[in-house]
Amino acid sequence: MQTAALATQTSTSSFQGLSAALRRSVGYLSTLGFTLLSLFLLYLGWLNREQAVWIAEDGWGYWFGIVGGSLMLLLLLYPMRKRLNFMSKWLTVKFWFRLHMVFGVLGPVLIMMHSSYHLGSLNGRVALFSMLIVAISGLFGRYFYTRIHYGLYGRKATFASLRADSELLTKKLGPLFDLQPKAKKLLTDYEQSVLQAPRGMIGSAVHWVKMRYTAARLYHSVIRALNKKLLAAAHLKGWKRSKVRRKQMRMRSILLEHRKVLRQILEFHFYERLFAIWHLLHMPLFIMMVGTGFVHVYAVHAY
Repeated sequence: MQTAALATQTSTSSFQGLSAALRRSVGYLSTLGFTLLSLFLLYLGWLNREQAVWIAEDGWGYWFGIVGGSLMLLLLLYPMRKRLNFMSKWLTVKFWFRLHMVFGVLGPVLIMMHSSYHLGSLNGRVALFSMLIVAISGLFGRYFYTRIHYGLYGRKATFASLRADSELLTKKLGPLFDLQPKAKKLLTDYEQSVLQAPRGMIGSAVHWVKMRYTAARLYHSVIRALNKKLLAAAHLKGWKRSKVRRKQMRMRSILLEHRKVLRQILEFHFYERLFAIWHLLHMPLFIMMVGTGFVHVYAVHAY
């Protein structure tokens, strides 16, 4: 019975691992396909700059602008889904976030096709540049978002969970620290420095650079020192070379994982501040884009 249960558990674990790998592959291919499609559409718009197969005022060119502008307005669905109670059961927040990302790229692409890279009238220029500013701002926001989440659509990283990961890895390094107590003190001091991040934006940025530089030197030095102690202990105990190699690889793996977790803690502090500042600036830019877009549409139809 135990053997059967173990086999079932192993099979389930393998299936979950395969399923996760498959989802990552599908996600990667979807992103690649969407990127190539967007670049192709932009290229078509560039070709139309000289050939004028469509024009902005009529036909396909006109509808590129209407659909692109509508997609930009629909970007509001994501923040509305998060904040309005009556929308709380309208699919998942993850779904609306993905749609937000797609519309945030496809909308500007269609508007660029609509304009065929021509600036046009004054109100058209203002609307176009407002849209480009919002689109670029969105790319920055997307990057900041990924730095404080586990992946683009993953759950938000929390200081407590990252701290717990760090403590667990430190416990795993316990036997190695018995060989080299100085290494433990160096890593403990570094961890405390990472946790004491300044609250100001400039101070946080300086702290981030300093800690990244310190980590590059510190972990290389600790790995080298622990390797020496490990080799000395292996010589005294008569370990086989294969056993020494396994212990060296495990030690290096744990230390690099420890560095990775502390880097995540460091980035969590830094990018969370950047994301908060970006969030304050992005909404006014979006409102400006919507306002200039309406003025442009009115001017085109009224005159």
